[in-house]
Amino acid sequence: MTTFDESGHDFELRALEVARAIHDPHGLQGAIMHKGRERDGVFITEESVHAYEFTIEPKKAKAQKDAEKLRELLTDLGRKPENFYKSLTGWFVTRDEPTAEQRSAVVEESRKGNITIHAISVSTLQRRLCDSEGYLRCRDEAPFGSISYSRPTKKVDVKVPVFFSGRDSGQLATTELSKMLIDGYRALVIGEFGVGKSHALRELYYELRKLHFKKKKLTPFPIHINLRDCAGLKTPAEILRRHSEEIGFGSDRSLISAWRSGACILLLDGFDEIVPTRWLGSAADLKEVRRAALAPVRRLVEETPSDTGIVVCGRSHYFSSHSEMAESLGFESPENLVSIQDFTEGQVEEYLASAGVSWKVPEWLPARPLLIGYLVAMQAFSEVNTDTETTQATAWRRFFDAICEREARMFSAVRPEVIKAIVSRVATLARSQGDETGPVGMDLMRTAFININNRQPDEEGLQLLLRLPGLAISTAGDEESRIFIDRNLADTAYGEDLASYITAPYDEHPLSGVASWVATAGDLGIEAAASALQEQGATARAALAVASRRQNQGQYDSVLADMLRVVSTLEPPEEGNRNTFIVEGVIFDTLTLSNNDALAGRINYQDCVIQTLDISMTEEGQPFPYFQRCLIGFLDGASKIPTWLEGNFIDCGIEQFSQQSQTTAGIMQLSLDPHTKVALTILKKIYSQRGSGRKENALSRGLDQASRNLVASVLASLVSEGWVYRNTSGKTTLYLPVKGRRPAALRALEKPGEFHLKSR
Repeated sequence: MTTFDESGHDFELRALEVARAIHDPHGLQGAIMHKGRERDGVFITEESVHAYEFTIEPKKAKAQKDAEKLRELLTDLGRKPENFYKSLTGWFVTRDEPTAEQRSAVVEESRKGNITIHAISVSTLQRRLCDSEGYLRCRDEAPFGSISYSRPTKKVDVKVPVFFSGRDSGQLATTELSKMLIDGYRALVIGEFGVGKSHALRELYYELRKLHFKKKKLTPFPIHINLRDCAGLKTPAEILRRHSEEIGFGSDRSLISAWRSGACILLLDGFDEIVPTRWLGSAADLKEVRRAALAPVRRLVEETPSDTGIVVCGRSHYFSSHSEMAESLGFESPENLVSIQDFTEGQVEEYLASAGVSWKVPEWLPARPLLIGYLVAMQAFSEVNTDTETTQATAWRRFFDAICEREARMFSAVRPEVIKAIVSRVATLARSQGDETGPVGMDLMRTAFININNRQPDEEGLQLLLRLPGLAISTAGDEESRIFIDRNLADTAYGEDLASYITAPYDEHPLSGVASWVATAGDLGIEAAASALQEQGATARAALAVASRRQNQGQYDSVLADMLRVVSTLEPPEEGNRNTFIVEGVIFDTLTLSNNDALAGRINYQDCVIQTLDISMTEEGQPFPYFQRCLIGFLDGASKIPTWLEGNFIDCGIEQFSQQSQTTAGIMQLSLDPHTKVALTILKKIYSQRGSGRKENALSRGLDQASRNLVASVLASLVSEGWVYRNTSGKTTLYLPVKGRRPAALRALEKPGEFHLKSR
């Protein structure tokens, strides 16, 4: 039932909450019995007495009856000694605007008793609580989210419908989710960086705003809060006060009253942007750190009336599990989880067509609204290599080179490699701000310029900093803060700077000290660093020597973890360096253990948080790291810790294992023909984790000899049918996922009996 179709009893309860919020925030007063008849609401303060009658009926007779009850009640209350000097006011409140006949009837009863009685609608009553129109006017003018473009761009006013994916409800349009929120639905909205979470919440805000006015303010009005503005606050009231201050709304107390009465819908954007206090403890302490940082948000959710709609939005990987996310944010369970995905192929085509652009997005480029919008605004399509026969790292490095070359044409004395080095250094410095995408202020950008050029920026240098390619303006910091437009670009740029440090590990490089951040680079950053080192002729042995130096200096940090992964990605180092390594207190989004990695057995991970640990390509007898007191969200590739690895996991917590049917061993036990089973194991290894592909010999891991003999022919079939493509551009042949086939591949793994190779 929606608010504007509510029953008389439901309306009475809703209106009573508004009246209570105005007169009695503690909620101690309400309906009473007087002379054997119920009175809808009475509120007595030190200075006044207010009596209420609520109705959905438009009849004059109803107004006469209720006004008479109000006059009689107020007269009796006014005779009590304690009320002699208090003002007496009656309120006849209707759901719709009172009719002229109803107003006349109320005025007549008011004159009879010489007592003030008003005939008003509930929307007028709500304005006494909070001026929703005034709030929405202020909110419209304030920023939504944190990003705009970093320099003047072509104005592109393109709208693509926003869809939300519910766990049980399927795809939801903005209009559908808005109606559910009006009915009191509470949603946890998650999505990756750049998919348009802030844009989606803004569209929800506009839809709820439209319904509020269309239904004559009978529906709750939306309160949209950027949670990044609320760092360091303690209570819900402080959040609402800060929000009022940020948008220039002068009546913060009325906004708090509106929230407590359930007269609004909360849209809380960016739970992952509330920076927790510095984490110095073990992995087990990290949950408490996150929980403490989100305490005011949790209280805001928990203290909101139970029938009030709420959306809390952010990136899910901020937490180790959906259960932790729900509990930390004040939700009873993660059942109401709603996700926002990248653009579909159709949405990209619609967006580009609406913008007047004829261009095809290459396979390696994420179809993220923020990134696609950046390319449209910057008219930078020529810089994007559309060759699909390339690895993700190679493609992103080419794109990075191209946008730097394009920017260099705007300056008379700045070389592309200098721009690239500055952006790469900015990517490194951004990590010190708590997130690889930023924001970074002008001071850090100036530091990056000085690091690369050994001088202060002149006028042209300052202009370059203000328009560095690949960055956008962020309102999360000061007015000159910047943020990377895509996490992949930030990872690629950091990989380039990491490679520069490995080749020249001087003390002046910011990576030479202990890292102030705990999160490691993504697989793309590691592969970009390895690719850059290969181009420069650097060997794995040389990179390992730099890592050993860092180890000997007691720097067991995220940079050391990144360097060790780079070494493992390069060709195996020559024998000679047999150092062991400790990585301590580091967070991994994904840690994939490669096959034939001799270095792996010499690494001890201590007190680390690993969202996904992929052991699907390991086999008994090969080198394997040790994990002590680590928190592992998902162990991919095993339904339990394999017997031969039990001694490698010491005091670790593992929240989830692979289902037996989803492991290589489980797939090979299915009642399917051998070719199909081998094909499914290959699809799992290539598609289950987002990355740049797998080496051919890795695709045989976990298979018996008879099944290994089928790998080559099955791979040929998968390539010919468009499931994977073969890349031979580097030193090693890689098999990569085909963009657009991931959903089908994952469906095949969920329902293996329906999968068949046509060209076998």
